[in-house]
Amino acid sequence: MKGKHERKSNKILLFFRIISIIVIIGCLIYIGYWYLENKRNSDMIKNLTESSIKDTVYIDVRVTDSSEDSDENVIKIPVYELDFDKLFAVNNNTVGWIKVPNTTIDYPVAKHSDNSFYLNHSFDKSWNSAGWIFADYRNKFDGTDKNIIIYGHNRMDSSMFATLKNTQSPSWYNNSTNKYITFTSPNGTHVYEVFSVYTIKSETYYLTTDFSSRKDFLSFINTLKRRSIHDFGVSVSETDSIITLSTCDATGKSRVILHAKQIM
Repeated sequence: MKGKHERKSNKILLFFRIISIIVIIGCLIYIGYWYLENKRNSDMIKNLTESSIKDTVYIDVRVTDSSEDSDENVIKIPVYELDFDKLFAVNNNTVGWIKVPNTTIDYPVAKHSDNSFYLNHSFDKSWNSAGWIFADYRNKFDGTDKNIIIYGHNRMDSSMFATLKNTQSPSWYNNSTNKYITFTSPNGTHVYEVFSVYTIKSETYYLTTDFSSRKDFLSFINTLKRRSIHDFGVSVSETDSIITLSTCDATGKSRVILHAKQIM
Protein backbone atom coordinates (compact mmCIF):
# COMPACT_ATOMS: atom_id res chain seq x y z
CA MET A 1 0.00 0.00 0.00
CA LYS A 2 2.83 2.33 0.89
CA GLY A 3 4.59 1.73 -2.44
CA LYS A 4 1.41 2.46 -4.42
CA HIS A 5 0.86 5.70 -2.46
CA GLU A 6 4.45 6.81 -3.11
CA ARG A 7 4.13 6.08 -6.85
CA LYS A 8 0.95 8.18 -6.98
CA SER A 9 2.63 11.03 -5.11
CA ASN A 10 5.62 10.86 -7.46
CA LYS A 11 3.33 11.05 -10.49
CA ILE A 12 1.56 14.12 -9.08
CA LEU A 13 4.91 15.72 -8.26
CA LEU A 14 6.20 14.98 -11.78
CA PHE A 15 3.03 16.48 -13.27
CA PHE A 16 3.48 19.74 -11.39
CA ARG A 17 7.17 19.85 -12.29
CA ILE A 18 6.30 19.51 -15.98
CA ILE A 19 3.66 22.21 -15.69
CA SER A 20 6.15 24.49 -13.93
CA ILE A 21 8.75 23.92 -16.65
CA ILE A 22 6.18 24.69 -19.36
CA VAL A 23 5.16 27.90 -17.55
CA ILE A 24 8.80 28.96 -17.14
CA ILE A 25 9.56 28.28 -20.82
CA GLY A 26 6.43 30.21 -21.81
CA CYS A 27 7.48 33.18 -19.66
CA LEU A 28 10.99 33.16 -21.10
CA ILE A 29 9.60 33.10 -24.64
CA TYR A 30 7.28 36.01 -23.81
CA ILE A 31 10.10 38.04 -22.24
CA GLY A 32 12.35 37.32 -25.20
CA TYR A 33 9.61 38.33 -27.65
CA TRP A 34 8.90 41.52 -25.63
CA TYR A 35 12.59 42.42 -25.62
CA LEU A 36 12.94 41.74 -29.36
CA GLU A 37 10.00 43.97 -30.30
CA ASN A 38 11.30 46.80 -28.09
CA LYS A 39 14.75 46.36 -29.65
CA ARG A 40 13.30 46.60 -33.17
CA ASN A 41 11.56 49.85 -32.30
CA SER A 42 14.67 51.18 -30.55
CA ASP A 43 16.72 50.46 -33.67
CA MET A 44 13.99 52.01 -35.79
CA ILE A 45 13.99 55.35 -33.94
CA LYS A 46 17.79 55.40 -33.91
CA ASN A 47 17.92 54.94 -37.68
CA LEU A 48 15.14 57.48 -38.28
CA THR A 49 16.88 60.03 -36.07
CA GLU A 50 20.20 59.60 -37.86
CA SER A 51 18.73 59.70 -41.36
CA SER A 52 15.95 62.29 -40.98
CA ILE A 53 17.17 64.97 -38.55
CA LYS A 54 19.35 67.31 -40.59
CA ASP A 55 19.98 69.85 -37.85
CA THR A 56 18.70 71.30 -34.57
CA VAL A 57 18.00 75.03 -34.52
CA TYR A 58 16.70 77.29 -31.76
CA ILE A 59 13.72 79.60 -31.88
CA ASP A 60 12.86 82.27 -29.33
CA VAL A 61 9.65 81.93 -27.36
CA ARG A 62 8.61 84.61 -24.89
CA VAL A 63 7.51 83.29 -21.49
CA THR A 64 3.75 83.73 -21.04
CA ASP A 65 3.87 85.60 -17.73
CA SER A 66 6.66 87.96 -18.78
CA SER A 67 5.89 91.66 -18.55
CA GLU A 68 9.07 92.89 -20.14
CA ASP A 69 10.66 92.00 -23.44
CA SER A 70 14.15 91.13 -22.24
CA ASP A 71 16.61 88.28 -22.68
CA GLU A 72 15.63 86.84 -19.29
CA ASN A 73 12.03 86.41 -20.49
CA VAL A 74 12.82 84.61 -23.71
CA ILE A 75 13.30 80.85 -23.88
CA LYS A 76 15.23 79.25 -26.71
CA ILE A 77 13.32 76.19 -27.91
CA PRO A 78 15.27 73.50 -29.83
CA VAL A 79 13.48 72.34 -32.99
CA TYR A 80 14.45 69.85 -35.66
CA GLU A 81 15.10 70.52 -39.31
CA LEU A 82 13.75 67.32 -40.82
CA ASP A 83 14.18 65.53 -44.12
CA PHE A 84 10.59 64.40 -44.62
CA ASP A 85 11.47 62.62 -47.84
CA LYS A 86 13.48 60.15 -45.74
CA LEU A 87 10.52 59.67 -43.39
CA PHE A 88 8.06 59.30 -46.27
CA ALA A 89 10.33 56.65 -47.81
CA VAL A 90 9.77 54.51 -44.69
CA ASN A 91 6.14 55.51 -44.08
CA ASN A 92 4.12 57.56 -46.55
CA ASN A 93 1.58 58.28 -43.79
CA THR A 94 4.00 60.38 -41.73
CA VAL A 95 2.34 63.54 -40.38
CA GLY A 96 5.08 65.00 -38.17
CA TRP A 97 7.56 64.63 -35.32
CA ILE A 98 6.58 65.19 -31.66
CA LYS A 99 9.05 66.15 -28.92
CA VAL A 100 8.30 66.79 -25.23
CA PRO A 101 11.11 68.23 -23.04
CA ASN A 102 12.53 66.07 -20.24
CA THR A 103 10.70 62.94 -21.38
CA THR A 104 11.65 60.20 -23.84
CA ILE A 105 8.89 61.40 -26.18
CA ASP A 106 10.84 62.19 -29.35
CA TYR A 107 9.25 60.36 -32.27
CA PRO A 108 7.95 60.69 -35.80
CA VAL A 109 4.16 60.44 -35.87
CA ALA A 110 2.16 58.38 -38.35
CA LYS A 111 -1.55 58.20 -39.15
CA HIS A 112 -3.81 55.44 -40.46
CA SER A 113 -7.42 55.21 -41.55
CA ASP A 114 -8.31 53.97 -38.04
CA ASN A 115 -6.98 54.22 -34.49
CA SER A 116 -6.14 50.51 -34.23
CA PHE A 117 -3.38 49.87 -36.76
CA TYR A 118 -0.46 51.43 -34.90
CA LEU A 119 -1.42 49.79 -31.62
CA ASN A 120 0.43 46.74 -32.94
CA HIS A 121 2.49 47.98 -35.90
CA SER A 122 5.79 49.82 -35.99
CA PHE A 123 6.62 52.95 -38.00
CA ASP A 124 7.52 50.89 -41.07
CA LYS A 125 4.10 49.19 -40.82
CA SER A 126 5.58 45.85 -39.75
CA TRP A 127 3.82 43.89 -36.98
CA ASN A 128 5.02 44.89 -33.52
CA SER A 129 2.97 44.68 -30.33
CA ALA A 130 4.91 47.68 -28.96
CA GLY A 131 3.10 49.76 -31.57
CA TRP A 132 4.11 53.28 -32.56
CA ILE A 133 3.18 56.92 -31.96
CA PHE A 134 0.16 57.84 -34.08
CA ALA A 135 -2.34 60.62 -34.68
CA ASP A 136 -6.10 60.29 -34.53
CA TYR A 137 -7.50 59.23 -37.90
CA ARG A 138 -10.00 62.12 -37.78
CA ASN A 139 -7.29 64.79 -37.77
CA LYS A 140 -6.72 66.43 -41.16
CA PHE A 141 -3.44 68.30 -40.67
CA ASP A 142 -4.56 70.99 -43.08
CA GLY A 143 -4.53 73.85 -40.59
CA THR A 144 -8.18 73.44 -39.59
CA ASP A 145 -7.80 70.97 -36.69
CA LYS A 146 -8.96 72.41 -33.37
CA ASN A 147 -7.69 69.40 -31.40
CA ILE A 148 -4.85 67.28 -32.78
CA ILE A 149 -4.71 64.03 -30.81
CA ILE A 150 -1.62 61.83 -30.60
CA TYR A 151 -1.52 58.40 -28.96
CA GLY A 152 1.21 56.03 -27.78
CA HIS A 153 1.57 52.96 -25.58
CA ASN A 154 2.87 53.13 -22.01
CA ARG A 155 5.79 50.70 -22.39
CA MET A 156 7.65 49.24 -19.40
CA ASP A 157 11.02 50.10 -20.98
CA SER A 158 10.06 53.82 -20.89
CA SER A 159 9.64 53.97 -24.67
CA MET A 160 6.70 55.42 -26.65
CA PHE A 161 4.51 57.52 -24.29
CA ALA A 162 5.60 55.83 -21.02
CA THR A 163 7.24 59.02 -19.72
CA LEU A 164 4.18 61.17 -20.40
CA LYS A 165 3.51 60.61 -16.68
CA ASN A 166 6.61 62.75 -15.97
CA THR A 167 4.56 65.81 -16.90
CA GLN A 168 2.45 65.30 -13.77
CA SER A 169 5.44 65.58 -11.47
CA PRO A 170 6.12 68.94 -9.74
CA SER A 171 9.75 68.74 -10.83
CA TRP A 172 8.52 68.75 -14.44
CA TYR A 173 5.69 71.29 -14.46
CA ASN A 174 7.45 73.74 -12.13
CA ASN A 175 10.22 74.09 -14.71
CA SER A 176 8.78 76.62 -17.17
CA THR A 177 11.05 75.50 -20.00
CA ASN A 178 9.40 72.07 -19.98
CA LYS A 179 5.95 73.32 -20.95
CA TYR A 180 6.86 74.17 -24.55
CA ILE A 181 6.55 71.12 -26.76
CA THR A 182 7.18 70.98 -30.50
CA PHE A 183 5.42 69.28 -33.36
CA THR A 184 7.24 69.54 -36.68
CA SER A 185 5.19 68.73 -39.78
CA PRO A 186 5.87 69.04 -43.52
CA ASN A 187 4.19 72.47 -43.23
CA GLY A 188 6.68 73.71 -40.61
CA THR A 189 7.41 73.68 -36.90
CA HIS A 190 4.64 74.36 -34.40
CA VAL A 191 5.25 75.22 -30.75
CA TYR A 192 2.61 74.34 -28.15
CA GLU A 193 2.35 75.59 -24.57
CA VAL A 194 1.05 73.09 -22.00
CA PHE A 195 -2.06 74.21 -20.12
CA SER A 196 -3.42 70.99 -18.59
CA VAL A 197 -2.13 67.61 -17.34
CA TYR A 198 -4.14 64.97 -15.51
CA THR A 199 -5.10 61.28 -15.25
CA ILE A 200 -8.69 60.22 -15.79
CA LYS A 201 -10.73 57.04 -16.23
CA SER A 202 -10.99 55.92 -19.85
CA GLU A 203 -13.45 58.15 -21.72
CA THR A 204 -13.96 59.85 -25.10
CA TYR A 205 -14.78 63.44 -24.09
CA TYR A 206 -11.22 64.78 -24.27
CA LEU A 207 -10.89 63.08 -27.67
CA THR A 208 -13.39 65.45 -29.29
CA THR A 209 -12.08 66.81 -32.61
CA ASP A 210 -15.13 68.61 -34.06
CA PHE A 211 -17.04 71.40 -32.36
CA SER A 212 -20.40 72.83 -33.35
CA SER A 213 -19.43 76.38 -32.37
CA ARG A 214 -16.72 78.52 -30.78
CA LYS A 215 -18.77 78.51 -27.58
CA ASP A 216 -18.78 74.71 -27.61
CA PHE A 217 -14.99 74.65 -28.04
CA LEU A 218 -14.46 77.15 -25.22
CA SER A 219 -16.62 75.06 -22.89
CA PHE A 220 -14.47 72.05 -23.84
CA ILE A 221 -11.27 73.98 -23.06
CA ASN A 222 -12.57 75.15 -19.68
CA THR A 223 -13.35 71.54 -18.73
CA LEU A 224 -9.82 70.45 -19.65
CA LYS A 225 -8.33 73.28 -17.60
CA ARG A 226 -10.43 72.42 -14.55
CA ARG A 227 -9.15 68.86 -14.68
CA SER A 228 -5.50 69.87 -14.57
CA ILE A 229 -3.54 68.94 -11.46
CA HIS A 230 -1.50 72.13 -11.91
CA ASP A 231 -2.47 75.67 -12.87
CA PHE A 232 -0.13 76.63 -15.72
CA GLY A 233 -1.58 80.12 -15.91
CA VAL A 234 -2.11 79.78 -19.64
CA SER A 235 -5.15 81.38 -21.24
CA VAL A 236 -6.81 79.52 -24.11
CA SER A 237 -9.36 81.31 -26.27
CA GLU A 238 -12.08 80.12 -28.61
CA THR A 239 -9.85 80.95 -31.60
CA ASP A 240 -6.92 78.81 -30.42
CA SER A 241 -6.01 75.29 -31.53
CA ILE A 242 -4.66 72.61 -29.22
CA ILE A 243 -2.74 69.34 -29.22
CA THR A 244 -3.57 66.39 -26.95
CA LEU A 245 -1.23 63.55 -25.95
CA SER A 246 -2.78 60.40 -24.51
CA THR A 247 -1.56 57.09 -23.10
CA CYS A 248 -2.69 54.43 -20.60
CA ASP A 249 -1.59 54.49 -16.99
CA ALA A 250 0.06 51.47 -15.37
CA THR A 251 -3.31 49.80 -14.70
CA GLY A 252 -4.58 50.22 -18.25
CA LYS A 253 -7.90 51.49 -16.89
CA SER A 254 -7.09 55.20 -16.85
CA ARG A 255 -5.51 57.64 -19.26
CA VAL A 256 -2.58 60.00 -18.71
CA ILE A 257 -3.33 63.22 -20.61
CA LEU A 258 -1.51 66.38 -21.68
CA HIS A 259 -3.10 69.36 -23.48
CA ALA A 260 -1.21 72.29 -25.00
CA LYS A 261 -2.24 75.25 -27.13
CA GLN A 262 -0.49 76.26 -30.31
CA ILE A 263 1.46 79.52 -29.88
CA MET A 264 3.56 79.36 -33.06
